[in-house]
Formats: sequence, structure tokens, C-alpha cells
Amino acid sequence: MIDSKGNRQKLLTIRNNQRGITGLETAIVLIAFVVVSSVFAFAALSTGMFSSDKARETVTAGLAQTRATMELKGSVIGTATVTGSAGSMTTVNFHVTQSAGGADVDLTPGTTVIKYTDKVQSVLFGSSAGFTVAGIGGADTDKLLERNEVYKVELISLDSGYNSTGVDTLQAALGTNKTFTLEVIPTKGAVVHIERTTPIFMDAINFLN
Repeated sequence: MIDSKGNRQKLLTIRNNQRGITGLETAIVLIAFVVVSSVFAFAALSTGMFSSDKARETVTAGLAQTRATMELKGSVIGTATVTGSAGSMTTVNFHVTQSAGGADVDLTPGTTVIKYTDKVQSVLFGSSAGFTVAGIGGADTDKLLERNEVYKVELISLDSGYNSTGVDTLQAALGTNKTFTLEVIPTKGAVVHIERTTPIFMDAINFLN
């Protein structure tokens, strides 16, 4: 058995051997927590800023695509050198203007292309050999469709040089009573879609409305 004196000595020994946390150790632990929290906070903020920047770029690009639009202004007119029920179109022209609130559109042939489609053919007009662009009225000659400008776009020589290349020249004549579509495709902005049907009797000048 251990006497009471021995028990007291044992308790005193255990109590004397206990070690507490000093102020310096507490400060080190707190600093470590602050540093780790700062690193995580910086990483989270950096990720958030990166995501926000990418989202902003996406929205900006989408707005640019939406704003850079044009619209048809006036009638679509087709001309023919051979008239009558067996006639065919020589040229097709129309006018475009900038839509309300839209941005500038480069109409230079090759930068902007026109896709022609009917039941028997699909042709891409992609150079000045296939279509021309000219400013009307107060428009300048830089082929850049700007605010308050109107440009005339004309597909040319539709009744000559038919071939199977599908570029700048029709593969078959655009004759009477034929439905066709034109897609004016700029590098930036919405596509202008035009669908018309030729008359059953071809005149020299035809309003395709």
C-alpha cells in the first residue's frame, strides 16, 4: 500500500510535469491559420476573377455578333436580257442598311459572302467576280456599312458561264417561277436571309416581292 504521503508526492510530480501553451506558440498557430486562410482566399478570388473575366469576354463577343447586323431595305430586283416565259435572270440586286443600334459591317466581297440556293444548286458568291457592292446616296466607297448608309449589293452575270464549280457562277439558269434563297453572310454579325420567287413571265426589270 502507498501511504498518503506517497500519494501526495505522486500527485505533485504529475502536476509539476504538465506543460501549458505559451504565448509565443499561440501566436505561431494563429499566424499559421492566417497565412493558410489568406492563401485559400487569394486562390478563391483569383478563380472568381478569372471566371468573371471569361464570362465578360463571352458576353462581349455575343453582343458584338448581335449588334453587327444589317437589314434589307427596299425591293429585290432582278433583270433579264431574255424575256418571256423562257427568260432567265441576268442580275439580282438589293439594298442593305445598318439595323437600329447595329455595328459596322464590312461588305467587301470575300470578307462578306453570299450563298445562293434553289432546288437544283447551291452556289457561293465569294468575290467581286460574283457580286458587286456600291454605296448609294451619301455612303462612302470603303464598302464598310456604317450608320445612315445604304449599299447596293448585286449578283452579276447570272445567265452566263454556267459551270459545276459552285463558286461565283450559277450551275443552272435562274428561270421563271423558281424559288431561291440568298444568305448574306458577313464575318461578324447576323446572316441576312432573303427568299424570293421569280415571275412566270420574265420582264426586263422584275420586282421580286
